Amino acid sequence: MMTTRDKASGLLILAGLAVLTVAALKPQVPFHPVTPTMKTAAGAATGRRVTSLEAVGPDGRSHAPATEAIDRPLVLIFIQDGCPCSESAEPYFQALQAAYGARASFLGVIDGDLATARDWSARHGARHPILADPDKRIITACEAERSAYVMLVAPGGAIAELWPGYSASTLTEIGARLARLTGLGEVPLATEGAPTEMVSGCSF
Repeated sequence: MMTTRDKASGLLILAGLAVLTVAALKPQVPFHPVTPTMKTAAGAATGRRVTSLEAVGPDGRSHAPATEAIDRPLVLIFIQDGCPCSESAEPYFQALQAAYGARASFLGVIDGDLATARDWSARHGARHPILADPDKRIITACEAERSAYVMLVAPGGAIAELWPGYSASTLTEIGARLARLTGLGEVPLATEGAPTEMVSGCSF
């Protein structure tokens, strides 16, 4: 017999599949290549403590990455307002949240004010808070050089990985690591339309 949690998880996964279907139908956008220098710089973040800086989301509440990762993993997504790279990546991150959001936190960070965060969240149907970071304090503290960077933080606040972009294989890896960190079964992700090689977004 299905529990209420099972039903809720099933609905979230179906929602994730819906946004991925829309993403696959959209025309491809020009991405930016991920260089060896970017990979090296991002790799240096592993093991550091995630920032405790706070920012306000569309819900009017303050959120801090360190607080969100106290007792559960956190996925932190970096967004540039008006960047087509961020817009193309968002459905895949929503699919990850649909699969693992019952036991993991998800936050977006955008380089705009609260009105910008609310508008971006509404236009893209974001199910996670999009934090307004107009001065790029959190973005700088996390050393995210471009949009579409994504960070995985382990429970307790240590950075598990900072990826300088995303690809189909990166999304699968994030899902596998979330499955281990949450104790949930790994959910096969539909990555149709995602880049085959890691790509990044626009420079902050």
